[in-house]
Amino acid sequence: MPGSAPGTTESDRQVSEIIFEGVTKRFGDVTAVDDLDLRVEHEEFMVLLGPSGCGKTTVLRMVAGLDSITSGTLRIGDRVVNDVEAKHRNVSMVFQSYALYPHLSVFKNIESPLIPRDMTVEGEATPRRLHPHERAERVRAIAETLGLSELLQRKPVALSGGQRQRVALARAIVSRPAAFLMDEPLSNLDAKLRAQTRVELADLHKRLATTFLYVTHDQVEAMTMADRLAILDRGRLQQVGTPRDVYDRPRNLFVARFIGSPPMNAVPATIRIDLGEPWADTGAGRIRLPLLTAALADGASVVIGVRPEDVHRDAGTIDATVRAVEWLGPERHVMCDVAGTTVTIREAAEKRDPQPGERITVGCDPQHVHVFDAQTTERLE
Repeated sequence: MPGSAPGTTESDRQVSEIIFEGVTKRFGDVTAVDDLDLRVEHEEFMVLLGPSGCGKTTVLRMVAGLDSITSGTLRIGDRVVNDVEAKHRNVSMVFQSYALYPHLSVFKNIESPLIPRDMTVEGEATPRRLHPHERAERVRAIAETLGLSELLQRKPVALSGGQRQRVALARAIVSRPAAFLMDEPLSNLDAKLRAQTRVELADLHKRLATTFLYVTHDQVEAMTMADRLAILDRGRLQQVGTPRDVYDRPRNLFVARFIGSPPMNAVPATIRIDLGEPWADTGAGRIRLPLLTAALADGASVVIGVRPEDVHRDAGTIDATVRAVEWLGPERHVMCDVAGTTVTIREAAEKRDPQPGERITVGCDPQHVHVFDAQTTERLE
């Protein structure tokens, strides 16, 4: 069937959305996940993104059944799974450390989830344990899909990091679960292999046509693979949306600064109303603001956010002093001081080279300015 894993049938496929309704997880006095409401759609590639310690791995472990839920409701498909044992949840998890059995061959590692479980067999109404030849058929099909056919008799110690990662993926896939849970599976790979594996994972998701819930702190992984992002900070959900939506319209200053590399510039400013138009006074010059629907009182404290690629050198009225210049081949990053705040300009490398200590002016199009409340840090629409 197009888009399905090798050997799957329509009867194997299940509705596999994952739904959190007010889910909270506490470890003693520490709240790791706080009142989470989130719906991961059937066959969606959802990425949980956030800094270390934000609760994203705890969310994944609750879905897997490795951590219990303190309060709230968790559904996988049409089942409430709060009290369902991990082995009965029909999900597979890929760990950061691969978690392969070192004494078993690649074949045996991939086969291992099939041995203790009752599995759905085409043409049979009741799940049962697979016969050895049926297990072997499934293992070889998955190995061929992931390019592991020539490695089936090797032990994990004889594999590269990328090969071990593919074995871990094959072991997760072979049991045909309702959803895949992935906990920073690329973090142990070098940069080149991470880029290659990102492409492979995105392609694998399309071919398997099932739900992926993927945890990372690497925004490049998140932005390139996700259908949608769910961004967490200190256990609370900050924003859910497509990578483009989150990048273009961050809900608060945390999201604005977390998404993007280099991060969004954030400059404290004071609102000034001039002939009915709002301006932001940075202390080093003024920036004209877009016409906001939120009422901005003259003298209000705000934070102005501008992406580095939207800041232009020698094209505005804000005074700045160049602090450092980073050359990155086709582009450069110019770090400037604006009234005591560092502002980064991302520009093409062929432009005139600025020098540290040089005084310049900077500016930006008002339509590219984001305005955040200085107290709540929420976006002002």
